[in-house]
Amino acid sequence: MEIHATEEQQIESFKKWWKDNASSIITGILLGLVILFGVRSWFAYQERAAEAASNIYTTMMNALNNGQESLVNEQAGVLISDYSSTPYAPLAALALAKVKLEQGQLQAVHAQLQWALDHAGSDAIRHTARLRLARVMMAEDDLDGAEALVSNAGGEEGFASLYAEIRGDIQLARGDAASARAQYEHALATMTAESPGRQVLQLKYDSTAHAAEPGDAQ
Repeated sequence: MEIHATEEQQIESFKKWWKDNASSIITGILLGLVILFGVRSWFAYQERAAEAASNIYTTMMNALNNGQESLVNEQAGVLISDYSSTPYAPLAALALAKVKLEQGQLQAVHAQLQWALDHAGSDAIRHTARLRLARVMMAEDDLDGAEALVSNAGGEEGFASLYAEIRGDIQLARGDAASARAQYEHALATMTAESPGRQVLQLKYDSTAHAAEPGDAQ
């Protein structure tokens, strides 16, 4: 009898507990299902967006290679405005900067490279955008801005020679051939022998040879 009474008490306790907590439990379950399906829907959306962005990027690059500037502008604009969270958007900004440079629109080039730098999702794109932007700033006679941009880039692995070279170019533009030569020397030391830019860099280094000769400074 005592066992039976205990079971009934447990059942009554459970009924009371369920009555008090059923609403919050059901709500929690429903919320969990909503979150689960929401996450799945979000991932599905991300996959669709990435695929669409990839197709647009392919069209844009084909247009770029074929000199179809208006189509490049159109497709790049779509990527930047509608797919800014994808890795294709900064690449589109780089491509658009190239078109604007060929059109002589230096201010537009600056804007696109800055956008690419601000939204870059990888170090490679970030460094590429920063280096190109620094050269644009040099063309704009903003040597201080260019120097500040490349002075504390950080994580320069794989780009060390390019940073050293542009720092040398900035110093040369300032009229400091000795400092420029030191940067060029560092760039040569960190650049691979087969690099396509090595010959030009060597010419820059050789052109500043007099800076290392005290007699020429008089």
